[in-house]
Amino acid sequence: MIRFAFVMIALLAALPLFAGAAATVERPVPAQAGKKHFIRCVACHSVSAASRPTTGPNLQGIVGRKAASVEGFHYTTLRPQTFLWDEQRLDRWLKAPQADFPGLCLPFTGLAKPEDRAALIAYLRNPAPQNGHHKLTSLTRSSAIEKDR
Repeated sequence: MIRFAFVMIALLAALPLFAGAAATVERPVPAQAGKKHFIRCVACHSVSAASRPTTGPNLQGIVGRKAASVEGFHYTTLRPQTFLWDEQRLDRWLKAPQADFPGLCLPFTGLAKPEDRAALIAYLRNPAPQNGHHKLTSLTRSSAIEKDR
């Protein structure tokens, strides 16, 4: 009986360790979660300078990059800007895109949740290429939006 009690106490004491490990494994890495949010951007942007030009500039290296600095892209609203797209500036813009630059990126209305913005910034910092290109082929815009609800 004492032996049984000792084993039960040991198992109960170890239970939080197992639960914590399981929770850690199930949570997506922020960059992986950010890829889901990038689906909102992919109609106008890519994360590779090698991708074909789209409506917006490529976002390769956006974290820490000077505003309006992609060679060959014709900027309008951002051309006179001299700031860097650091994490704080990206977070503010991703929260309310029209607040600082009305008319810029009209289809995108922002990401309300701070954790969603942090995940997208983590993805933009280091996007994972697929077959040498940065594509989102397995998600559709509607499936990404449905998962957020």
